[in-house]
Amino acid sequence: MFFEKAFLKLVQIIKITSPIFFGYIPLGMAFGIFAVSSDIPWYFATLMSALVYAGSAEFLVVAFILSFASLFEVFITIFLVNFRHFFYGISMLNDFKNLKGLVKKYSIFSLTDETFALFKLIDIKNDEKQKVYFFITLLSQIYWVFGVFLGSYFGQFLNFDSTGIGFMLTSLFVVLAIELYKKLKSKIVLLISCIVGIFGLFLPNEYMLIVCLTICTIFIILFRGRIQI
Repeated sequence: MFFEKAFLKLVQIIKITSPIFFGYIPLGMAFGIFAVSSDIPWYFATLMSALVYAGSAEFLVVAFILSFASLFEVFITIFLVNFRHFFYGISMLNDFKNLKGLVKKYSIFSLTDETFALFKLIDIKNDEKQKVYFFITLLSQIYWVFGVFLGSYFGQFLNFDSTGIGFMLTSLFVVLAIELYKKLKSKIVLLISCIVGIFGLFLPNEYMLIVCLTICTIFIILFRGRIQI
């Protein structure tokens, strides 16, 4: 009975994370192909996807290796690229406070754009968060690492044009955002998000994400008591 319940729960989590699967596998393969085409060994690319696990930052790391960038340049750039996780962490404080031990540490480490959106999208009981959060983040990272392995290993033997495949992750996040709106049904939040997003198009690329997230965070803090967010 125990194993049956555990199996059913795992199947349910796999179903929940299926959108991430269909986004991470092809994008992971694209990164793997990009890495080996840049003379990065397949095993190094796969290991990096497990230890760094930062999506766009991994593409940058390969570029840094090729350009012999300094550690300071790597640190500053990766910090700015992933600064949005600062806001994710603030938003997840109440959710993560019920987690314990290594599960809590791993859930923080493996929080990505897509798992963050998924956590906000689904309803999970407090007594189930310890297991559900762990398996969602674990499966998501497995999808990514497996995709990178497929792309990097078999990419050694194939001539593959990966142009445009990176948009799959963008489309995945759009779908998750739509589902989140359907759950919250807050037109004001949607309107503000669209306005901030359009405003961000006029900003320099390196500042766009940080500025937009800062504006949205201020909005949430100021109007949290008046609007359901």
